[in-house]
Amino acid sequence: MAVEDSDGSPVLFEDIERSPTVAGGRTVSIDQLIERWWQDHFPGSVIARDTQAWNVAHTAKETLKRLLKRSI
Repeated sequence: MAVEDSDGSPVLFEDIERSPTVAGGRTVSIDQLIERWWQDHFPGSVIARDTQAWNVAHTAKETLKRLLKRSI
């Protein structure tokens, strides 16, 4: 499965899965990955211009993090 990165290039889930570290050798938690994705895609978007839409999307993001923590 591929998604587009913020620069439009495809990012494969398998690549993310095999790369659990960032520069400096630190490991990245699922929360950090989700937060990075959020920061790359939502600020400045159409969603960011509508408070109700932003709140729904933010709640969904937080719910996703909780659900993923439970499944790991």
